[in-house]
Amino acid sequence: MVTTDASGATISTMIGNYYDHTFLERLEANLVYDKYGVQKPLPENQGDTIVWHALLNPSAGYVLADGSIPGASAVSARKVSATISWFADLRSVTDRVVATAVCPVVEETVQAMGYGAALTLDNIISDKIGFGSAASTGIANASSATFPSVFSQGFPVLEGNSNTIFWPTGGIATSMKNGFFSTVPAIAHIRRAVTQLKNMNAMPFDDGNYRGVIDPLVSDFIRSDSNFATWMAYTNRAAMEKGQLGVIEKVLFDESSNAATVAVLASTYSAAVSGGGRLHGTIIIGKGAYGVTKMGGKDAKVSVVSGPDKSDPLNQITFIGYKLGVAAKILNPSAGVLYTYYDGS
Repeated sequence: MVTTDASGATISTMIGNYYDHTFLERLEANLVYDKYGVQKPLPENQGDTIVWHALLNPSAGYVLADGSIPGASAVSARKVSATISWFADLRSVTDRVVATAVCPVVEETVQAMGYGAALTLDNIISDKIGFGSAASTGIANASSATFPSVFSQGFPVLEGNSNTIFWPTGGIATSMKNGFFSTVPAIAHIRRAVTQLKNMNAMPFDDGNYRGVIDPLVSDFIRSDSNFATWMAYTNRAAMEKGQLGVIEKVLFDESSNAATVAVLASTYSAAVSGGGRLHGTIIIGKGAYGVTKMGGKDAKVSVVSGPDKSDPLNQITFIGYKLGVAAKILNPSAGVLYTYYDGS
Protein backbone atom coordinates (compact mmCIF):
# COMPACT_ATOMS: atom_id res chain seq x y z
CA MET A 1 0.00 0.00 0.00
CA VAL A 2 1.42 3.42 -1.00
CA THR A 3 1.45 5.94 1.83
CA THR A 4 0.14 9.41 0.96
CA ASP A 5 0.25 12.77 2.69
CA ALA A 6 -2.76 14.98 3.37
CA SER A 7 -2.65 16.52 -0.11
CA GLY A 8 -2.68 13.14 -1.79
CA ALA A 9 0.97 13.15 -2.99
CA THR A 10 2.85 9.89 -2.57
CA ILE A 11 5.87 9.90 -0.31
CA SER A 12 8.04 8.70 -3.22
CA THR A 13 7.63 12.12 -4.85
CA MET A 14 9.26 13.67 -1.80
CA ILE A 15 12.50 11.74 -2.23
CA GLY A 16 15.04 14.04 -3.85
CA ASN A 17 17.87 13.25 -6.27
CA TYR A 18 21.48 13.71 -5.23
CA TYR A 19 23.81 15.01 -7.95
CA ASP A 20 27.55 14.46 -7.79
CA HIS A 21 29.17 17.89 -8.08
CA THR A 22 32.11 16.68 -10.13
CA PHE A 23 32.27 15.66 -13.79
CA LEU A 24 33.18 12.13 -14.79
CA GLU A 25 36.74 11.63 -16.01
CA ARG A 26 37.13 12.43 -19.69
CA LEU A 27 38.82 9.83 -21.88
CA GLU A 28 41.95 11.24 -23.50
CA ALA A 29 44.45 9.79 -25.96
CA ASN A 30 48.15 9.58 -25.14
CA LEU A 31 49.56 12.38 -27.31
CA VAL A 32 53.30 12.06 -27.97
CA TYR A 33 54.31 13.42 -31.40
CA ASP A 34 55.25 16.88 -30.11
CA LYS A 35 57.87 15.67 -27.63
CA TYR A 36 59.94 13.84 -30.27
CA GLY A 37 60.13 16.70 -32.77
CA VAL A 38 63.07 19.10 -32.95
CA GLN A 39 61.72 22.24 -31.28
CA LYS A 40 62.65 25.46 -33.09
CA PRO A 41 60.53 28.44 -32.01
CA LEU A 42 59.73 31.12 -34.56
CA PRO A 43 60.24 34.51 -32.87
CA GLU A 44 57.40 36.97 -33.14
CA ASN A 45 57.77 39.75 -35.71
CA GLN A 46 60.06 37.57 -37.83
CA GLY A 47 57.57 36.45 -40.50
CA ASP A 48 55.59 33.22 -40.66
CA THR A 49 58.11 30.82 -42.21
CA ILE A 50 60.77 28.79 -40.41
CA VAL A 51 63.87 27.53 -42.26
CA TRP A 52 66.12 24.73 -41.04
CA HIS A 53 69.64 24.42 -42.52
CA ALA A 54 72.00 21.45 -42.61
CA LEU A 55 75.44 20.94 -44.15
CA LEU A 56 75.79 17.93 -46.42
CA ASN A 57 78.50 15.44 -45.56
CA PRO A 58 81.55 15.64 -47.81
CA SER A 59 82.64 12.57 -49.72
CA ALA A 60 85.76 10.68 -48.69
CA GLY A 61 89.10 12.33 -49.36
CA TYR A 62 91.43 11.51 -52.23
CA VAL A 63 95.11 10.79 -52.69
CA LEU A 64 97.25 13.91 -52.56
CA ALA A 65 100.28 13.88 -54.86
CA ASP A 66 103.56 15.16 -53.47
CA GLY A 67 103.77 18.93 -53.70
CA SER A 68 100.37 19.35 -55.36
CA ILE A 69 97.74 21.81 -54.24
CA PRO A 70 94.30 20.21 -53.88
CA GLY A 71 91.38 21.83 -55.65
CA ALA A 72 88.79 23.41 -53.39
CA SER A 73 85.16 22.37 -53.65
CA ALA A 74 82.20 24.42 -52.51
CA VAL A 75 80.53 23.61 -49.22
CA SER A 76 77.15 22.01 -49.87
CA ALA A 77 74.07 22.49 -47.71
CA ARG A 78 70.34 21.89 -47.80
CA LYS A 79 67.40 23.65 -46.23
CA VAL A 80 63.89 22.72 -45.17
CA SER A 81 61.15 25.28 -44.64
CA ALA A 82 57.63 25.28 -43.22
CA THR A 83 54.98 27.96 -42.88
CA ILE A 84 53.05 28.57 -39.68
CA SER A 85 49.33 27.78 -39.78
CA TRP A 86 46.83 28.95 -37.18
CA PHE A 87 44.23 26.84 -35.41
CA ALA A 88 41.61 27.77 -32.83
CA ASP A 89 38.48 26.68 -30.99
CA LEU A 90 35.97 28.75 -29.04
CA ARG A 91 33.10 27.79 -26.71
CA SER A 92 30.54 29.86 -24.82
CA VAL A 93 28.82 29.37 -21.46
CA THR A 94 25.90 31.52 -20.32
CA ASP A 95 25.52 32.94 -16.83
CA ARG A 96 22.36 30.89 -16.34
CA VAL A 97 24.27 27.67 -16.91
CA VAL A 98 26.96 28.78 -14.45
CA ALA A 99 24.31 29.76 -11.87
CA THR A 100 22.22 26.58 -12.11
CA ALA A 101 24.61 23.77 -13.04
CA VAL A 102 25.57 21.41 -10.22
CA CYS A 103 29.09 21.00 -11.67
CA PRO A 104 31.74 23.68 -12.29
CA VAL A 105 31.14 24.11 -16.02
CA VAL A 106 33.69 26.83 -16.74
CA GLU A 107 36.54 25.12 -14.88
CA GLU A 108 35.91 21.78 -16.56
CA THR A 109 35.58 23.40 -19.99
CA VAL A 110 38.98 25.04 -19.54
CA GLN A 111 40.55 21.64 -18.90
CA ALA A 112 38.70 20.08 -21.83
CA MET A 113 39.84 22.86 -24.16
CA GLY A 114 43.41 22.31 -23.03
CA TYR A 115 43.15 18.71 -24.18
CA GLY A 116 41.53 19.86 -27.42
CA ALA A 117 44.51 22.13 -28.10
CA ALA A 118 46.96 19.29 -27.45
CA LEU A 119 44.94 16.98 -29.72
CA THR A 120 44.99 19.60 -32.46
CA LEU A 121 48.78 19.88 -32.23
CA ASP A 122 49.19 16.10 -32.29
CA ASN A 123 46.98 15.82 -35.39
CA ILE A 124 48.91 18.57 -37.18
CA ILE A 125 52.26 16.84 -36.61
CA SER A 126 50.86 13.43 -37.57
CA ASP A 127 49.47 14.85 -40.80
CA LYS A 128 52.84 16.36 -41.75
CA ILE A 129 55.00 13.31 -41.02
CA GLY A 130 52.66 10.37 -41.66
CA PHE A 131 50.60 9.36 -44.66
CA GLY A 132 50.28 11.48 -47.78
CA SER A 133 46.92 12.61 -49.09
CA ALA A 134 46.69 9.80 -51.68
CA ALA A 135 47.59 7.06 -49.24
CA SER A 136 44.98 4.47 -50.12
CA THR A 137 44.37 4.89 -53.84
CA GLY A 138 45.55 2.53 -56.54
CA ILE A 139 48.03 3.39 -59.26
CA ALA A 140 46.78 3.49 -62.84
CA ASN A 141 48.52 1.14 -65.28
CA ALA A 142 50.46 -0.61 -62.51
CA SER A 143 52.32 -3.78 -63.43
CA SER A 144 49.91 -5.76 -61.29
CA ALA A 145 46.29 -5.04 -60.37
CA THR A 146 46.60 -6.91 -57.07
CA PHE A 147 48.71 -4.48 -55.09
CA PRO A 148 47.33 -1.47 -53.22
CA SER A 149 49.46 1.63 -52.92
CA VAL A 150 50.50 3.94 -50.14
CA PHE A 151 52.03 7.40 -50.01
CA SER A 152 54.03 8.92 -47.20
CA GLN A 153 54.97 12.51 -46.46
CA GLY A 154 58.63 11.63 -46.94
CA PHE A 155 59.64 8.76 -44.66
CA PRO A 156 60.21 5.46 -46.49
CA VAL A 157 57.46 2.86 -46.09
CA LEU A 158 57.96 -0.64 -44.72
CA GLU A 159 55.33 -3.06 -46.05
CA GLY A 160 55.50 -6.00 -43.69
CA ASN A 161 54.51 -8.89 -45.95
CA SER A 162 57.33 -8.25 -48.39
CA ASN A 163 59.50 -6.92 -45.54
CA THR A 164 60.83 -4.39 -48.05
CA ILE A 165 61.52 -0.68 -47.71
CA PHE A 166 60.03 1.56 -50.38
CA TRP A 167 60.71 5.22 -51.08
CA PRO A 168 57.33 6.21 -52.52
CA THR A 169 57.28 9.13 -54.90
CA GLY A 170 54.08 8.04 -56.61
CA GLY A 171 52.95 5.24 -54.36
CA ILE A 172 53.85 1.58 -53.93
CA ALA A 173 52.40 -0.57 -56.67
CA THR A 174 54.70 -1.25 -59.60
CA SER A 175 57.71 -2.21 -57.48
CA MET A 176 56.02 -4.50 -54.96
CA LYS A 177 56.98 -8.14 -55.41
CA ASN A 178 55.14 -9.97 -52.64
CA GLY A 179 51.89 -9.83 -50.78
CA PHE A 180 49.44 -7.25 -49.60
CA PHE A 181 49.01 -5.11 -46.48
CA SER A 182 47.37 -7.95 -44.55
CA THR A 183 50.50 -9.24 -42.82
CA VAL A 184 50.22 -9.59 -39.05
CA PRO A 185 52.67 -7.16 -37.37
CA ALA A 186 55.70 -8.93 -35.92
CA ILE A 187 58.91 -8.11 -34.09
CA ALA A 188 60.82 -9.07 -37.24
CA HIS A 189 59.27 -6.05 -38.97
CA ILE A 190 60.55 -3.74 -36.23
CA ARG A 191 64.01 -5.23 -36.64
CA ARG A 192 63.83 -4.58 -40.38
CA ALA A 193 62.87 -0.93 -39.77
CA VAL A 194 65.77 -0.48 -37.35
CA THR A 195 68.16 -2.05 -39.84
CA GLN A 196 67.02 0.53 -42.37
CA LEU A 197 67.68 3.36 -39.89
CA LYS A 198 71.14 2.00 -39.11
CA ASN A 199 72.01 1.63 -42.80
CA MET A 200 71.02 5.27 -43.33
CA ASN A 201 73.16 6.32 -40.32
CA ALA A 202 70.11 7.61 -38.43
CA MET A 203 71.17 8.64 -34.94
CA PRO A 204 69.37 7.15 -31.93
CA PHE A 205 68.20 9.42 -29.14
CA ASP A 206 70.45 10.20 -26.18
CA ASP A 207 69.49 6.98 -24.35
CA GLY A 208 70.72 4.89 -27.30
CA ASN A 209 67.24 3.94 -28.51
CA TYR A 210 65.10 5.01 -31.43
CA ARG A 211 61.48 6.07 -30.85
CA GLY A 212 58.22 4.60 -32.11
CA VAL A 213 54.58 5.70 -31.91
CA ILE A 214 52.36 2.64 -32.17
CA ASP A 215 48.60 2.10 -32.28
CA PRO A 216 47.22 -0.22 -29.54
CA LEU A 217 45.95 -2.60 -32.25
CA VAL A 218 49.43 -2.98 -33.75
CA SER A 219 50.92 -3.18 -30.26
CA ASP A 220 48.58 -6.07 -29.49
CA PHE A 221 49.99 -8.05 -32.41
CA ILE A 222 53.56 -7.27 -31.37
CA ARG A 223 52.86 -8.49 -27.84
CA SER A 224 51.36 -11.67 -29.30
CA ASP A 225 54.60 -12.43 -31.15
CA SER A 226 56.17 -15.60 -29.74
CA ASN A 227 59.45 -13.71 -29.28
CA PHE A 228 57.91 -10.98 -27.17
CA ALA A 229 58.17 -13.00 -23.95
CA THR A 230 61.95 -12.87 -24.23
CA TRP A 231 61.93 -9.09 -24.60
CA MET A 232 59.58 -8.75 -21.66
CA ALA A 233 61.71 -10.95 -19.43
CA TYR A 234 65.06 -9.26 -20.09
CA THR A 235 64.39 -5.66 -21.08
CA ASN A 236 60.77 -4.75 -20.50
CA ARG A 237 59.69 -6.05 -17.13
CA ALA A 238 59.71 -2.63 -15.45
CA ALA A 239 58.01 -1.04 -18.46
CA MET A 240 55.32 -3.71 -18.60
CA GLU A 241 54.60 -3.21 -14.92
CA LYS A 242 53.79 0.42 -15.79
CA GLY A 243 51.54 -0.62 -18.68
CA GLN A 244 54.06 0.34 -21.38
CA LEU A 245 55.23 -1.64 -24.38
CA GLY A 246 58.85 -0.82 -23.58
CA VAL A 247 61.98 -1.23 -25.74
CA ILE A 248 62.01 -3.73 -28.59
CA GLU A 249 64.92 -4.00 -31.04
CA LYS A 250 66.32 -0.67 -29.78
CA VAL A 251 62.97 1.12 -30.25
CA LEU A 252 61.26 2.71 -27.26
CA PHE A 253 57.55 2.61 -28.06
CA ASP A 254 54.77 4.93 -26.96
CA GLU A 255 51.27 3.54 -27.42
CA SER A 256 48.78 6.08 -28.72
CA SER A 257 45.27 5.66 -30.08
CA ASN A 258 46.04 8.82 -32.07
CA ALA A 259 48.86 7.15 -34.04
CA ALA A 260 48.79 7.84 -37.78
CA THR A 261 45.96 6.13 -39.65
CA VAL A 262 44.17 6.67 -42.96
CA ALA A 263 40.93 5.25 -44.35
CA VAL A 264 41.36 2.79 -47.20
CA LEU A 265 39.21 3.60 -50.22
CA ALA A 266 38.08 1.33 -53.02
CA SER A 267 40.36 1.41 -56.05
CA THR A 268 39.68 0.30 -59.60
CA TYR A 269 43.35 -0.54 -59.92
CA SER A 270 43.57 -2.79 -56.88
CA ALA A 271 41.73 -6.08 -56.75
CA ALA A 272 43.24 -6.66 -53.30
CA VAL A 273 41.44 -3.70 -51.71
CA SER A 274 37.71 -3.37 -52.24
CA GLY A 275 37.49 -0.54 -49.74
CA GLY A 276 37.02 -0.31 -46.02
CA GLY A 277 39.31 -0.72 -43.05
CA ARG A 278 42.21 1.50 -42.11
CA LEU A 279 45.89 1.65 -42.83
CA HIS A 280 47.84 2.01 -39.57
CA GLY A 281 51.21 3.71 -39.56
CA THR A 282 53.83 3.04 -36.89
CA ILE A 283 56.40 5.81 -37.17
CA ILE A 284 59.87 4.71 -36.04
CA ILE A 285 62.38 7.55 -35.94
CA GLY A 286 65.86 8.59 -34.98
CA LYS A 287 67.03 11.89 -33.58
CA GLY A 288 66.27 14.94 -35.72
CA ALA A 289 63.75 13.18 -37.97
CA TYR A 290 61.17 15.98 -37.92
CA GLY A 291 60.76 19.47 -36.54
CA VAL A 292 57.99 21.34 -34.76
CA THR A 293 57.80 25.14 -34.70
CA LYS A 294 55.40 27.24 -32.63
CA MET A 295 54.93 30.96 -32.99
CA GLY A 296 56.97 32.61 -30.28
CA GLY A 297 57.73 29.16 -28.86
CA LYS A 298 54.34 29.20 -27.17
CA ASP A 299 52.00 26.29 -26.69
CA ALA A 300 48.29 27.01 -26.90
CA LYS A 301 46.95 28.92 -23.91
CA VAL A 302 43.31 28.57 -22.95
CA SER A 303 41.73 32.00 -22.42
CA VAL A 304 38.61 32.78 -20.42
CA VAL A 305 36.94 36.05 -21.41
CA SER A 306 33.96 37.60 -19.63
CA GLY A 307 32.76 41.04 -18.63
CA PRO A 308 30.19 43.55 -19.84
CA ASP A 309 30.66 45.40 -23.11
CA LYS A 310 28.45 46.75 -25.88
CA SER A 311 27.91 43.29 -27.40
CA ASP A 312 27.13 41.73 -24.00
CA PRO A 313 25.99 44.58 -21.73
CA LEU A 314 24.58 42.28 -19.04
CA ASN A 315 27.67 40.06 -18.90
CA GLN A 316 25.66 36.96 -19.73
CA ILE A 317 28.26 35.02 -21.74
CA THR A 318 31.70 33.68 -20.86
CA PHE A 319 33.94 32.69 -23.77
CA ILE A 320 36.54 29.92 -23.43
CA GLY A 321 38.97 29.23 -26.24
CA TYR A 322 42.51 28.91 -27.55
CA LYS A 323 44.58 29.64 -30.62
CA LEU A 324 47.76 27.96 -31.77
CA GLY A 325 50.30 28.91 -34.44
CA VAL A 326 52.34 25.87 -35.47
CA ALA A 327 54.26 24.24 -38.31
CA ALA A 328 55.68 20.71 -38.58
CA LYS A 329 57.97 19.22 -41.21
CA ILE A 330 60.11 16.17 -41.90
CA LEU A 331 63.71 17.36 -41.58
CA ASN A 332 65.52 14.18 -42.59
CA PRO A 333 63.59 11.45 -44.46
CA SER A 334 66.48 9.05 -43.85
CA ALA A 335 65.94 9.26 -40.09
CA GLY A 336 62.52 7.63 -40.04
CA VAL A 337 60.46 4.69 -41.27
CA LEU A 338 56.67 4.43 -41.67
CA TYR A 339 55.67 0.82 -40.98
CA THR A 340 52.21 0.02 -42.35
CA TYR A 341 49.51 -2.46 -41.36
CA TYR A 342 46.12 -2.80 -43.09
CA ASP A 343 43.30 -4.03 -40.84
CA GLY A 344 40.70 -4.42 -43.61
CA SER A 345 39.93 -7.23 -45.98
